[in-house]
Amino acid sequence: MRRGLYLALFVVLSGIAGLFYYSHTRQATALVANHDLTVGTRIQDSDIAVRQVNPGSVGGSVLRSADQAVGQIVSFPILEGQFVDAREVAPMKNATLLGSGLDIPPGYRIIGIPIAPAAAVGGVLKPGDQVDVMAIPNPSRQVSPVDPQAPAPVMIGKNILVIGIRTEQGTEVDQADHGLNISSKPASVLLAIPQTDETTYAAAVLAASFVLALSTD
Repeated sequence: MRRGLYLALFVVLSGIAGLFYYSHTRQATALVANHDLTVGTRIQDSDIAVRQVNPGSVGGSVLRSADQAVGQIVSFPILEGQFVDAREVAPMKNATLLGSGLDIPPGYRIIGIPIAPAAAVGGVLKPGDQVDVMAIPNPSRQVSPVDPQAPAPVMIGKNILVIGIRTEQGTEVDQADHGLNISSKPASVLLAIPQTDETTYAAAVLAASFVLALSTD
């Protein structure tokens, strides 16, 4: 009788131990980035890999299969070897991918222009502001402001919506930093421009520097 009780207890404990072992050794799949993925990238097969991982090491929002990510747009920077999280991708490109949450009007496009803080209202711009955009041809030419040969600024856009401000590394500028951290200084401004003005801005990016004036109308 006692031997049968011991045997039953042994079987129960063995089963519990087996379940415990299985729960800690079973594998799950998770997507990881094969290389750094920047905001706006449309994910391809070559960008990601499926890995076998311990289920306890990944969160519930981590993508598990390639078909969940391929064709999606990166909405938050993903580093090489990092798990691809559902919160870091979106099905289409729009201004919400750029962190501002602003919608792009129909017929408009997002373009980034290089800018120095002093030429962008002292670097105090923020998403949602509207600016007038002036292009100064031949920025490499050193001239005096009173030089009659100095190139005149050309107005290429009025009341243009600011979508975002980016650092040299492409990350969003920390508005709370107030320019104290050099790594958070603005290097480019993202603007929503009419599709018909794309070539004008593209040519200006190659051949001019920019000055932005904050619209107060």
